[in-house]
Amino acid sequence: MTPSLYPSESPSGKALFFASDLHAGIPSPQESRSREKHFITWLETHAAEAAAFYLLGDLWDFWFEYKRAVPKGQVRLLGALAALTDADIPIFFLPGNHDQWLTSYLCEEIGLRILSDPWVAEWRGQMFFLSHGHRLGPLPWTDRLANAIMSQPFLQRLYRWIHPDLGLWIGRYLSNRSRNAHSPLDDMDLGEKEYLRQFVRTHKPTADWYIFAHRHLPLFEPIQQSYLIVLGDWIRRYTYLRIDEDAVGLWRFSPLHEKVILREISYASVG
Repeated sequence: MTPSLYPSESPSGKALFFASDLHAGIPSPQESRSREKHFITWLETHAAEAAAFYLLGDLWDFWFEYKRAVPKGQVRLLGALAALTDADIPIFFLPGNHDQWLTSYLCEEIGLRILSDPWVAEWRGQMFFLSHGHRLGPLPWTDRLANAIMSQPFLQRLYRWIHPDLGLWIGRYLSNRSRNAHSPLDDMDLGEKEYLRQFVRTHKPTADWYIFAHRHLPLFEPIQQSYLIVLGDWIRRYTYLRIDEDAVGLWRFSPLHEKVILREISYASVG
């Protein structure tokens, strides 16, 4: 049975909020803190009207859980997330390529609800396909190899034998290299070469809405009978998706805490 996009316990009249790619921790813990505070303000600003938050990966630039240790830093972010879940506001987390090595800490201590990638849900008779997006479409062989390596549970267990001081340093170094390698594309629309566009065109069974992260370039456009949405990032753009009972909209939460709508359409425009 396909799950509902809206949590069953959510009251009517509430909205869903989607965000991704904060990459907390870069370029340094000190410089990251202002972006984390801005993200926390966004969470708190929308908490009263939120049926749930969906965070579609790369919330951290590198995250790895040892058996008895987690990465230092981002305590304000973790505390804000825990405060929301303590207030019975569901937060669904779909890990990205930078924070996929999880065990149980974020669930047990913070209260996040982990989703598998991809996650397919239904709302008002329409299908929603959610994914971080890093495994989809005709990827370069280097990306396919990296994804295959990172998805191996054996390597995750083996990595825990590295002392946390060294293991976290290695992880952050490799995450930084990966992000820098892809960053030239973050401001570039690849047109028909955009692999997420190619995925939507060929995916079966077709969903009405495809919501992705990873690329950092916000997109909201029709493709055939569907809509492609890329959430953007919280490094420079501060963009997010808002879904309520009538419409789907891509918004920006400016550094001055202004809510700026970039594009919005009603459900009647789809299908």
